[in-house]
Amino acid sequence: MNLFDIDEEYCSHPNYQYKKHIQNIADSFTDLYHKDSASFHDLGKLCVAFQLFIDPNIKSKVKTTHALTSAFIYLENQNYNLTKETLSVFISILKHHGNLENVNTIANGLNDSDDVKYKNPNLIEAISEISKIVKAENNFNIDHACDYFGEDEFVSAYKFSGIDSYFNIKEVFSKLIFADKYEAIFKASYKDKPFENVDHYKEKLLKLLSSKNNDLSTVRNNARQDIIAKMQQNIDKSIFLIEAPTGIGKTFMALNLALEIIKLKNKKRLINALPMTSIIDQTFEEYSKIFDANVLMKYHHLSFSKEYYNMDKEKLNEDEFFKQKDSFINKSWAEDNVIITTFNQILNLFYSNKNRDLIKFWTLRDSVIILDEIQAIPRLLLKDFSETINFISKEFNTDFIIMSATVPDIKNYLNKSLLCELLDNKYFSLDFNNRYSLSYNPCLNSKDKLRNEIESRFKEGNSVLTVVNTKKLALEIYSELKTTIDDSCLFLLSSFFVPISRRKIISKVKKILEEKKIILISTQVVEAGVDLDFDIGFREFAPLYSIIQTAGRVNRENRSSIKNSAELIITPEIGFSPYHQTDLLKDVVKDMLSVSVRENCLLPLLKKYFEIAIKRTSPDSLLIDKMVNLEFENVIKVFDDNYMKECPNMMPVFIELEKGLYESFICDLKIFIEKLNNKDLKLEEKMEIKEEIREIYKKVSQYVINVPTKQTDSLPSFLNDNEIKDSEMKLCPNGKLAQYYDKITGWKLILNTILIF
Repeated sequence: MNLFDIDEEYCSHPNYQYKKHIQNIADSFTDLYHKDSASFHDLGKLCVAFQLFIDPNIKSKVKTTHALTSAFIYLENQNYNLTKETLSVFISILKHHGNLENVNTIANGLNDSDDVKYKNPNLIEAISEISKIVKAENNFNIDHACDYFGEDEFVSAYKFSGIDSYFNIKEVFSKLIFADKYEAIFKASYKDKPFENVDHYKEKLLKLLSSKNNDLSTVRNNARQDIIAKMQQNIDKSIFLIEAPTGIGKTFMALNLALEIIKLKNKKRLINALPMTSIIDQTFEEYSKIFDANVLMKYHHLSFSKEYYNMDKEKLNEDEFFKQKDSFINKSWAEDNVIITTFNQILNLFYSNKNRDLIKFWTLRDSVIILDEIQAIPRLLLKDFSETINFISKEFNTDFIIMSATVPDIKNYLNKSLLCELLDNKYFSLDFNNRYSLSYNPCLNSKDKLRNEIESRFKEGNSVLTVVNTKKLALEIYSELKTTIDDSCLFLLSSFFVPISRRKIISKVKKILEEKKIILISTQVVEAGVDLDFDIGFREFAPLYSIIQTAGRVNRENRSSIKNSAELIITPEIGFSPYHQTDLLKDVVKDMLSVSVRENCLLPLLKKYFEIAIKRTSPDSLLIDKMVNLEFENVIKVFDDNYMKECPNMMPVFIELEKGLYESFICDLKIFIEKLNNKDLKLEEKMEIKEEIREIYKKVSQYVINVPTKQTDSLPSFLNDNEIKDSEMKLCPNGKLAQYYDKITGWKLILNTILIF
């Protein structure tokens, strides 16, 4: 049957032709299974009940659904027999307005025909109506359909298991929900754009690198050229590993490599994933020197939607909804060739079942993905992560660039036929990589001893960085040093400062360090990607990769005047340790650093450390078995439990740093929420207003921190009757600011509360 040959009287949305909607969705991608999912996914809308529901002239509405109807029509079209490929179409049709569920759970919900008819009383009648409209025979049999799902362990019974099935479903689902939403907003089909002007961007990059002439330039250029040459000799590979010391210029080195791969392999996107938002902002600034604004985007939970369309409100046509368009394009990564984002976003594409995450899954295909600071991936997930990369790189035509100064032994799990190690280990032993020494000092086993040593080193004329494991310990050390050290020379940094303040503190510290010696007491928020340079560092005991990251802030610029004296001293655990004991390998690290080790001698120790770590890691995967069995809900649950853990008993609190800030936000929010309550709004108008509200909340989030729930009991809610924000955000208004928050020390925690980061 020709599903596009449908009378023009039928609508998919109020006053919008069904036929046009389906054709535009189908034309957005070229593959057969997308066209099948596009053709069938909205067939349920053709029934009388749905057409009446979307008729703007009819006031009395009876809600109806269409996804199950459409899915059953597709199943009947497949003669009640699905393959791995057509299962992905069926699941995508069925769930295109929701999240992916465990496939066995879906089957269990469809295996009883009486139950299905009870929950969907008009199902059989609707299928009969639709068959006439599309001029097809009505051979649908509800008992046959439900019997198909009656097999115990549905997935294994029909041999649907496999990581290929898991990702096939995600891709078909992703393309359908993206194209469906795109068409609903733009009333057009999506056209993917190629990555153009690659040579132009390469020239800009090389020109920028040539302008950075310093003592490290020769080493950096040699390393970069070595990497490009090795990749060109291994162009058939798709996973490239760069193990390189800090200071060698990995950001631009990887960018140069990525542009070469994009040109040689005709890739469509470059996605650079980093573990922390502070690094993303810094990397975005560097990339902005190379790429035009119309191809470059940064995306994380605090970033604002990029403006793609004319935002001149005075010229807006009332039928244009630019805010909604901007937000959708931003969230779906659809228009930009270069995207700078977080590990969380990439990992959610791999393991999430959420509609909002998977709307951009399709962008992984034909891309180059840079995974910087790979040591941030928990050891327990390395095997799953590696097997995921193996599959995506091979089946999605995706090249990965994996890099760090402390690459874990991930290559044990990566497919050798796909893998290429690009950089010779000689760069770890060169003189430029001899900026500091590392040592463990068991005597600094108390807060008082550490504080005294910090003060002593500072008074000897050194700038001093101290990184500890908890906010509580950081605040205590800072407070005690404040009694003897001038305020202008002493700084505190942790996530008890609102994000906008953290950025200002880092910027201020960087500037002052150029003029005089100071002390910074911090949690690990300072570790990765923060461009600060101290003479001496202290690090409370942590996993070795975290120690190395802190060391990257000591003599970062390779100053010859302090090369022999610059050091990072590791202390015992003084306060609470947030790290799992199996990740610390205390005995191994203490033994390695019992004598002082220079930076250029660290590589053998790192290799030994990761070799031992791998041996102590369970050989069992946490996620792969569940992925193979198509347990979409269980995969993300286990992943969250082992990577994206929620902070227990914490509450987001708004801090009003400037008088009138709260009133300004609330005034704007109330205006839009009041508009949202208008029952006569069109769907597009509602979506536009919701995007305006979300943008306001992104601005609010710059002034929000998470604090212990028990400390927020006396605080009012941020906004009553708030249906947009999920969390119960609390308010710390300006009048009470001194009671709860200090601009110098951040949130005034109860000192018997232990908090990390």
